[in-house]
Amino acid sequence: MKAPFCFISRVVGLFVLSTSFSSVASINLPSSPSNISEQRTLFQQVELSLESGSNTLYQQHKETLDEYPLAGHLEYLFLKNRLSHISQQDIDTFVADNPRLPQSSRIQYKWLGWLARKQRWQAYLQAYNRLEKQPGVRYQCLQGRALLATGNQSAAWQRAQNLWLVGKSQNKACDPLFHQWKKAGQLTQSLASQRFWLAVANGKTSLARYIDRSITQPFYKDDTQLFWRVYRNPALLKKASLLDGTQAKHRQIMVYGVKRQIPHNHDKALDLWLTLRDKHPFAPDVRGNLDKRLALRFAKRFTEHAEEQIARIDPEYKYTDVTKWRVRLALEQQDWESVKRNIQQLPEAEQQHASWSYWQEVANIKLSPSSLLVPPEKEVSGTLDRLRQERSFYGFLVADLTGKPFQLNHQSARHSQAELNQLMARHNGFARIKEWLALDRMVQVQSELNRIKPRLTVQERRLLPYLAHQLGWHHQAIMAAAREAMWNDLDVRFPSPQEHLFSHYAQKRGIDYSWVVSIARQESAFNPAAHSHAGARGLMQLIPSTARQAARQKQIPFKKASELYKPETNIALGTAHLEWLTRQFEDNRVFATAAYNAGGSAVRRWLRARGHLPLDVWIETIPYDETRRYVKNVLAFRVIYSLREQGEATMFSPDESMRLALTPAEKTLIASYP
Repeated sequence: MKAPFCFISRVVGLFVLSTSFSSVASINLPSSPSNISEQRTLFQQVELSLESGSNTLYQQHKETLDEYPLAGHLEYLFLKNRLSHISQQDIDTFVADNPRLPQSSRIQYKWLGWLARKQRWQAYLQAYNRLEKQPGVRYQCLQGRALLATGNQSAAWQRAQNLWLVGKSQNKACDPLFHQWKKAGQLTQSLASQRFWLAVANGKTSLARYIDRSITQPFYKDDTQLFWRVYRNPALLKKASLLDGTQAKHRQIMVYGVKRQIPHNHDKALDLWLTLRDKHPFAPDVRGNLDKRLALRFAKRFTEHAEEQIARIDPEYKYTDVTKWRVRLALEQQDWESVKRNIQQLPEAEQQHASWSYWQEVANIKLSPSSLLVPPEKEVSGTLDRLRQERSFYGFLVADLTGKPFQLNHQSARHSQAELNQLMARHNGFARIKEWLALDRMVQVQSELNRIKPRLTVQERRLLPYLAHQLGWHHQAIMAAAREAMWNDLDVRFPSPQEHLFSHYAQKRGIDYSWVVSIARQESAFNPAAHSHAGARGLMQLIPSTARQAARQKQIPFKKASELYKPETNIALGTAHLEWLTRQFEDNRVFATAAYNAGGSAVRRWLRARGHLPLDVWIETIPYDETRRYVKNVLAFRVIYSLREQGEATMFSPDESMRLALTPAEKTLIASYP
């Protein structure tokens, strides 16, 4: 699960860097480590004082901390405490003195908010015009109110109209502006209609109902009423006389009606769509999106006659994603002729992808009697040999099947310490990043980097993963390496932070260390502050309810969700959950890995439906795209970590290996290829 940075208390941070800083002592900074340490302690004391509303300690020690990298943050807090006593000139001076400091933007927005609360609208406009880029909707709404209050009515109405014409609800700060705009008669029937259809396109039917109250003219109301009729009863689309396909709004109603029908009866929805699709001039992207939505609905549910229904939608194999699922449907049936035929319908570049190359060769082997395998041996062995050279799930799988060595393809870093020092010196934000890391303050760390990244040269961007790695900021090192397509430096991409904790709890739970680390690598890229949209937190991305269950089972102290940002708590609970899943799925690491991502209920449902399949086929036919990628990544990562940590690895356990698509005889045969 991918996770953005979240705000957490400074006590709970990304890294405890007591060891990290010894590794970066060679990076030159203005002060000695001991002086930096003393300044850091004083900084924390002054900061707490400022945050409590007292400026005294700051004024006493301001000069002492002037050279400390985070001095600008203290000045920001000082200004924030004194908004009623400062002027625009004070704000401008701070911004001019600290042009690269994230707090420069923050103080501008704090100032704007204060001016709006005090209804100092002329000053608000002056401050608004100082911003480097257009701010968020709240501040745009306040600008519209400021324009109206200062007599610039036409500009205020234009701002209101622009903010109105979106397919979602706007910030509450817009309400007073919209009220005045409507009161002045600026909300026309045309504008109301436009927003109605924007809301419909965005799936916001509650907003559409609200907007529809403003629509009274029959020219517009007839279409909205027709939409609601079809919304309540999609079967009305069968009436040919009800809708005029030459009208864009009517085509939009048709599409929406078909989508409404899909969850209730996808066979009827398909029949309806094909009738409409072939009769009316839908835009290619609209047609394609609904085609794919229906096709994937059949495929991912493995519905009866799924292939036949998909063939009606896409007889010419136009949609690559759909074709991939036609391969998976054939795999689920173990129809090897169809597997080959469907793979050959993929674009040439896709056919060369490891997954489809692997299944093409498995199909070839399955379709050829053993006695006939000798003539094409060179061709088959050549493909398999190419595959096993790859550092990927299928590359490792082929190596495991053929008894050949795994290929990591590691390339060591090509940079000097001098280059990293120069990067630090050129962008003083990195000195602040180093200090924020020491304080476990990841919101500030990310804000600093966000300001630096646009100014990095191509070469500096390629140095960033190494600098982040050296600073102990492993999450950023991994992500930066991916952005720069630097796939082969495994030192950067597969570090082992918190190794002692992972090792301790893996041993305590009786589960494989490399597997546990691989889960964390996939879940958060070693970001202890990670927080997903689903509420999962920390290194191993635990949802609080799952954490509470694990805590009860193992009698681990756990009181609140914020504790999941502590590495030891997170790893203790995450490994406990993995141990439980391992027992639930009878020591099958594949099923337990899938359950860690998708939940045990989903995996048990898939096993009831397709548990008879060979294990590699089962993995390839996991219905959730995220979980299928997740399982492949974790299994591949486990090989990488096992080789790097222990010098040896296997892809699957003996029991798991026995459940693969190729029989022991077929494995013996391909293992004999040169």
